[in-house]
Amino acid sequence: MKIGIIGVGNIGSIFASRLLGELRDLDKLYLLDRNQERLSNYSSEDDRVEIASSPDEVLSNCTHVIIAVKPQDCLELFSEIINGKNACPIIISTITGIEINLISEKTGLKRIARIMPNVPSAIGRGVTGFVCSSSLTGRDKRDVERILLTMGEIVEVREKDLAAVTALSGSGPAFVFVIVESLIDVGLKMGLSYDVARELILGTLGGSVELLKVKGNHPGEFRHLVTSPGGTTIEGIYSLEREGLRGTIMKALFDTYLRAKEINSELEVTNDRTSR
Repeated sequence: MKIGIIGVGNIGSIFASRLLGELRDLDKLYLLDRNQERLSNYSSEDDRVEIASSPDEVLSNCTHVIIAVKPQDCLELFSEIINGKNACPIIISTITGIEINLISEKTGLKRIARIMPNVPSAIGRGVTGFVCSSSLTGRDKRDVERILLTMGEIVEVREKDLAAVTALSGSGPAFVFVIVESLIDVGLKMGLSYDVARELILGTLGGSVELLKVKGNHPGEFRHLVTSPGGTTIEGIYSLEREGLRGTIMKALFDTYLRAKEINSELEVTNDRTSR
């Protein structure tokens, strides 16, 4: 495989590291980014890495191209692609909110997969939601899946559900980190050292998640197992419900979902204005 990555920021750099370390049949990895400092660590690190100078160079040499740029930068990139030689690799887009039809319209390319990875992919423990265009053959799809599996688990979804995937798993780690931080902080308030509080919280979260995965029970069933009448746990749960924690979390995720849906509409409006 010859794979290109356009945009070597947070997610692009994770892809680069995972592909170089995990994809056995990777022949070449072409990297392109406006910020040359991001590429400096790759130029002499591995003889499979090629630093590209243009999108056309990436598309002309690769079987698969991962586009990992910000939504506000994608129209300019798409115009460069459609004005190039129009080689026909499989496009794997991480761009939030930008639908397959719009990518195809603006690039002239047909074989497209949209994905939503997340930050735990950096250690191969991520989960990536993905959808493929109807132009991809069965073999094409399997190749895309092999690329994505270097990042962790994969879940195929409908394109209309990618905004929900963005909220739950794409943005989700940020919310988890905020919750973990608050749990550690309250440990400090109760007199524990940072190291002890951190170890307790991470072990508790990790074990609880693993229990849910192994047993398959609804979370509420396990919550009731540790909630005794008149005990400490029910007092804490009562406080959480009284303060509206459940509703706050749901609202935060739903707001994230709505924002993901808005981005494609905003880009279409911008495109309509610039094409007049």
